[in-house]
Amino acid sequence: CRQTKCCSSAQGGNGMTCFEKNENWASCAASCEEGDWSCKALGNRTPYAAGCGWAGKSCADTHLCCNVGFSCVVKDASWTACTQTKKKSTWASVNIPIPAGWDGTIVGGGRGEYQIQPAAEGAKVMGTSLYCFMAFLPDSYEVGLHDVAKQNKASIFACDSYDVFHSWKSAKAGWDTGEATLSNTDVFINVWDNMLKTEKFLHADWTVKVDADAVLLPDRLKSHIAALRPPVGMPIYLKNNAMDPGLGNRGFLGAIE
Repeated sequence: CRQTKCCSSAQGGNGMTCFEKNENWASCAASCEEGDWSCKALGNRTPYAAGCGWAGKSCADTHLCCNVGFSCVVKDASWTACTQTKKKSTWASVNIPIPAGWDGTIVGGGRGEYQIQPAAEGAKVMGTSLYCFMAFLPDSYEVGLHDVAKQNKASIFACDSYDVFHSWKSAKAGWDTGEATLSNTDVFINVWDNMLKTEKFLHADWTVKVDADAVLLPDRLKSHIAALRPPVGMPIYLKNNAMDPGLGNRGFLGAIE
């Protein structure tokens, strides 16, 4: 890839970067370890093709939307896009009309979650190496929790690799039940963006986000993962609770993700 400086998704280059070995050779790989290679990135990492259209974007080729509650709808002869047709809250959903003036033909729905089946007997399974990261608020009780975990090589510090990031105070918002909760989406989008820049996750099988006040036992998590026999090459997230779908955020609360 020295000449093109990119990796083709059509040829299996999803998630890969063109890394330089020397002035004569470069190759596509998910990551690069320096030694015989200079590991200079000659271009941007090739993104994984989502296979669907995002909100407000074209879905003419895929007839599938990436967002839950969206449908792939024909506007006119030149534009078919993903528009929201159902608004989902914690316990209820409300239908949303297709925008006025659109043709209105629905050619596809939105993507939803589905359970991954264990790898077949004898098939390759995903490993259990963990890259863990924590975001804590400076000048808060979370500092002490972070320090104790670090001193005892516990929580994220017992993972195969780890990072620590700072967060900032979040505003309060309300559930549709009237209960207060933290509105911290912007905080963790920033944290995840910074995590991605480190590229450490590329060297691990799993990425784990851990709150400072959550108890993580990495070895126990690894044993759970191994027992699930997750197949290689599948994008997977693990649900972390069996509460009521509303109270438990459909099995995915934020303490350990």
